[in-house]
Amino acid sequence: LSVATAGVGALFSPLLAVHQIVVRGAGTDSAAVRRAAGVATGAPMVFVDTGAAAAEVRHVPWVASARVSREFPTTLTITVTARVPVAWVSIGPGQVSVIDGHGVVTAHATSPPPGLPQLAGVSRVATLGGRITPAGPAVAAAALGAALRGRVTTVSLGPDGLNVAVLGGPQLRFGDTTALTAKAEAAAAVLGALVHPATYLDVSVPAAPVAG
Repeated sequence: LSVATAGVGALFSPLLAVHQIVVRGAGTDSAAVRRAAGVATGAPMVFVDTGAAAAEVRHVPWVASARVSREFPTTLTITVTARVPVAWVSIGPGQVSVIDGHGVVTAHATSPPPGLPQLAGVSRVATLGGRITPAGPAVAAAALGAALRGRVTTVSLGPDGLNVAVLGGPQLRFGDTTALTAKAEAAAAVLGALVHPATYLDVSVPAAPVAG
């Protein structure tokens, strides 16, 4: 009985309590991650539900994944992977939603993020943490390589499929949402090799691009 009592006492001892919560991967938003985890300093380390805490952190809109681990005797570590913004959608005068490559709304802002294209043809913009409808334009924006990303102004989805507007260049016609990386690579290669001006570049079949 004495041994059992001592063991229980050790579990609740300040020597095995959460003294420090370390957040990795959140940058300046570490405080928001700590709040979302819902673990108070002083809580017994062995009774912290790390799975539940990680699930709560994943509800933060800009968090793609989260893992919570114990580092005995007194440290709890929260490791997060942030969603990567790839585009934006206008939601009203002076208001935009920032979108990741899966169509998730990661943040709201008063102006478009520099270097990211606008998405057009979006029928529904979700609240923070939700997904836009359709998500195809966001998936296409994520597939743009470095050679294209800085030149693209708009990614739109219409009856004829995905179209990409390039600053000072032809309209890029991607067609459906398959093989988007291959289509982006083909578009970048043809744009770099164009000798005569073109109004459009169809890469819906990336192995056989057509300019006109």
